[in-house]
Amino acid sequence: MGSDTQVPQRVLVEYLTGPGASGLIRATCRAGGTAPNISTDGLRYHLSDLNIASWKVMSTHSRPGAGVSVTFRVRLVRGDDSVHVTAVASTERIPRGATMPLRLDPGVISSQYRDLAPIPIHVWIFPRDPLLPQLAHFYQTETVSELLDLSNPTLKPVVYRPTRRAMIRVLEGDDTAAWIKVLSASKADALHRTLEVLDHSDFPIAQPVPVSTPGVVIQRHGHGRPLSNLISKQPHHAARMFGQVQRVLDALPAAVLDLPPQRSWTDRRTHYARSLAASIPDLQPAIERLMNIVDTCLDESAPIVPTHGDLFEANLLTDGTTITTVLDLDSIGPGKRADDYACMLAHASVLPFLSPRRWITAQPTEPWRHRLNQFLPDKRCPSYPESETALEAWRIQAEREVNPADLYARTAAVTLSLAASASLQWGEAEMRARFARALWWAELAEENA
Repeated sequence: MGSDTQVPQRVLVEYLTGPGASGLIRATCRAGGTAPNISTDGLRYHLSDLNIASWKVMSTHSRPGAGVSVTFRVRLVRGDDSVHVTAVASTERIPRGATMPLRLDPGVISSQYRDLAPIPIHVWIFPRDPLLPQLAHFYQTETVSELLDLSNPTLKPVVYRPTRRAMIRVLEGDDTAAWIKVLSASKADALHRTLEVLDHSDFPIAQPVPVSTPGVVIQRHGHGRPLSNLISKQPHHAARMFGQVQRVLDALPAAVLDLPPQRSWTDRRTHYARSLAASIPDLQPAIERLMNIVDTCLDESAPIVPTHGDLFEANLLTDGTTITTVLDLDSIGPGKRADDYACMLAHASVLPFLSPRRWITAQPTEPWRHRLNQFLPDKRCPSYPESETALEAWRIQAEREVNPADLYARTAAVTLSLAASASLQWGEAEMRARFARALWWAELAEENA
């Protein structure tokens, strides 16, 4: 094999989440420090003093050219006591001394890789991320209690992308009180600047909390419930919310145009195409066809306007009639209105394929079943029985405002990114369904060109 030959990322992920997982988890516990909530006579036990009772893969993160990271949920026991921890194994580049490094012999994966150089693997226990050093401090109830003046907060990680970002939900009782984002210092600085630009505008955001630590952004929880709830329970009502989406986008202040341009999901389509092809190689010809259609149908002549950059149902809170708060402001900047609409349409279009471990049998008489069977025959997510009703209403309204071919090409690109980011933990079906939807959007672009 040539010196530049590497173990394919898909093969590496399959090994790290299968035969190699137990050894990695044991090594992570040896390096992980003391066990939370387990002590005797005031003495804290080290994680290595506990036995591994069970584990499961929580997420996989594969970035071509950057590396693979896997998170595991691990249950550790000692006598009658038990504790759950999140263990991480990553092949990304980590500064020397920041973690306990391991070296994996590729020949253990397969004899065809026996001549390759050892693969460095870094392991740690959440929240001790080596590239997000501030995360451990802000994942402490004492820190958050004092900062937000809460008596007994509960912290729940809702997003964790090892080495890149984490989002922590702060609850007081059953109510969400705030959100903590931990990012690289440069990304957090950019988000703070965005919050300053949006201050005193009519764009509805949650109240920022002053914090001086680099790489940390905190906001109080906004008012309302996610638009996704409305899509799930009242899809016909959700279908009428598109005008509210237009209202909040129109409320973005002109000063957003002075913020640094953000790369849209469409701009990053080549990266996601490569990632998806690495995960499911037999899709390569169809991916190339999608990319050719998108490249042909994009219209770069549309005006540059203030955009959100990551607009979809989970980032829009509503009181049922009005969008009351817009979340996730990291990607706000100058862009094209079609990119915001494309993001919204793409996310709504994959709702029927979410949570593959909970899929139920779809009845042939269900609304939109003929269309959805193209992507996931006879199965669907139980939470969104009629999301297609809202999607179709939004699609029709969006194409009245922007170039339809361009809109659908961008929607195809966003859906491609969602396909590439789907977890393989429950098999390929969700990833394939998302890609089939992406190709559907591309073909719709081609029809409107």
